[in-house]
Amino acid sequence: MLKISVIIPSFNQGQYIEETLRSVTEQGYPNLELIVIDGASTDQSVDIIRKYEDRISFWISEKDKGQSDAINKGFQRATGDIITWLCSDDLFTPGTLHKVNEHFSSLPTETGLIHGGVVVFSKAGDDHTDFGYPDPSVERYISGMAFSQPGAFFRKKYLDLVNGRVSEALHYGMDYDLFARLACVCQFKAVPDVYARYRLHEESKSVSQQDRFIVDWCRVYFNLCDHLGWTETANLLRSVSPLKDAFSYSMEHDFSINPSIFEKVDQRKSLFYHLSYQLRALYAAGNIKDSKRILLFLQKNYPADWIAEEKRVPYIARKLQLPTLVLLTLRKVKSWI
Repeated sequence: MLKISVIIPSFNQGQYIEETLRSVTEQGYPNLELIVIDGASTDQSVDIIRKYEDRISFWISEKDKGQSDAINKGFQRATGDIITWLCSDDLFTPGTLHKVNEHFSSLPTETGLIHGGVVVFSKAGDDHTDFGYPDPSVERYISGMAFSQPGAFFRKKYLDLVNGRVSEALHYGMDYDLFARLACVCQFKAVPDVYARYRLHEESKSVSQQDRFIVDWCRVYFNLCDHLGWTETANLLRSVSPLKDAFSYSMEHDFSINPSIFEKVDQRKSLFYHLSYQLRALYAAGNIKDSKRILLFLQKNYPADWIAEEKRVPYIARKLQLPTLVLLTLRKVKSWI
């Protein structure tokens, strides 16, 4: 049975962390390494962690530089064959770790990451189950988040090949950055299991700071293009995207790609996917002018069937046919996204 390391980064999540810890400890998985990295919480978090310390392999509560720093502290401690992290307001579904072990035990070692479904929920109840994009490709994996982080597990040996860390300079796109790097060195596998429950609440970044994610994603994608030697794609992205702050940001990529993975990668489709992410984010933020600019570029430069099949893009295209003033008015009076 493979050893699975689960890292829980946390800061002042006392209202949620006990439920998170129980969702892991009650998995009944015999070869579990549970690591909790708390950022010197001032609420009841530490008292709750102490209640479970007989089932925790390592825990610490000290000041850190944020979530990415906490995850990296966990990575440094982790010794499992398989690794993931679970935010302290999210949950594993029953049987998750056993299913993950079964998949990795039967898959070839070239498969370095598997990802399943995630139930999105809030106080109001379950919202929907998200499996990400159907039939994801390498182009999809490197262009943005193709699946939800809590549903992903990866082999430590491939984590080590891509520096073994998430970027501490990224506060919103550190997971996409890591997964994009992993996609350069190993195969990914989508599986039909539901692995986690992803909690939405007012303090969660995905709710309160959603518009900031796409800037980090653009930074990651632009720098990844540079690392892959995709100069023409990087230059085209710079000319089209309105997210100009992203292009002054330089990331160090000290790892080698697996040539067999990139033999048939379609740069054009990868850029299409990434710009579609930007379109959705800009539209959701109410940036009509830049949304129209990117949509026009997509319509002029890509096949109509690509656009028709891309998630939410046809809907946005229909909305953007309305005058800007009408769209802005609708935004004020009702939910229009």
